[in-house]
Amino acid sequence: MTEQPPASALDDRRARFAAAWEALPANTRGALWLLTSAALFTVMAVLTKFLGTRLDTMQVAFFRLFFATLIIMPWLIRHGGFRPAHPRLMTLRGVIGGGAMLCMVYAFVHLPLADAQAIQFAQGLFLVPLAIIFLREVPGPRRIIAVILGFIGVLIMLRPSGDFEPAAFVALFGALLVAGAAVMVKLVADKDGPLTMMLFSGVFGCGMAVIPMALNWIDPTPYEWIMLAGIGLVGAGAHNCFLRAYRVGEATAIAPIDYTRLIFAGTAGFLFFGTVPDIYTIIGAVIIAGTSFYIARREAAVARAKAAAAAQADDA
Repeated sequence: MTEQPPASALDDRRARFAAAWEALPANTRGALWLLTSAALFTVMAVLTKFLGTRLDTMQVAFFRLFFATLIIMPWLIRHGGFRPAHPRLMTLRGVIGGGAMLCMVYAFVHLPLADAQAIQFAQGLFLVPLAIIFLREVPGPRRIIAVILGFIGVLIMLRPSGDFEPAAFVALFGALLVAGAAVMVKLVADKDGPLTMMLFSGVFGCGMAVIPMALNWIDPTPYEWIMLAGIGLVGAGAHNCFLRAYRVGEATAIAPIDYTRLIFAGTAGFLFFGTVPDIYTIIGAVIIAGTSFYIARREAAVARAKAAAAAQADDA
């Protein structure tokens, strides 16, 4: 039997690792968190697609949300995240976020992984018009042009030849809902934390999926139960790593790392399901990713300019 190192030795190793981690530049730590998030999101997508080959899509979606919500319960209890400061807005965000998750699961089941992942990145394009409507933001002409070009990329992915997949429109609607949820974050993030947002999305998403799941119930095998719990665990971990990434790193510096999800999804789709992205997917994905990244950089630049102007006004 292998002897376990004494507790003091383990504590020493943890302390040295923590010190080495904190010594890394903030953007490096953010990039590593985001890379881990991208890998975990891909694992979640693969598990979702495997489960969707036999189980009903809403059954997979329900347990994805149920187990993820169950996992965050200890932290919610510890931090008291059950009572939102903005109950009406948080309820609306829960409905939008839950609906977005249902659309995402449907897209992963019914589309090649690379296609579903690329269309998801269209959420950055929807953010601009939604911010105009609900946040009264006024974008410059370059951001408007970037949005138009990005949606051209979306149209290319939706197959201009007419041979389109209806699930692609579900994925696109899901991207719109994700953008709407992101706008809601700006309205409630002053007092309500990410755990509360995850709780409401999980509860309302489960509520939307439970009836269609019950009507189309298929008894999962023991192996499938493990996978269902796994997508909840991996999904919660991916979300946690994503939040940590943007908490420590600058958005403009680490955002390109998130697009490794396209590479991971394309590779996983080929290895596990034998799908190869076609020319429409590749061209559309490049356009969507490029324009979304440009919009993110412009928004960060505008935010820095506003912060600098506010600081000068305070000094004056």
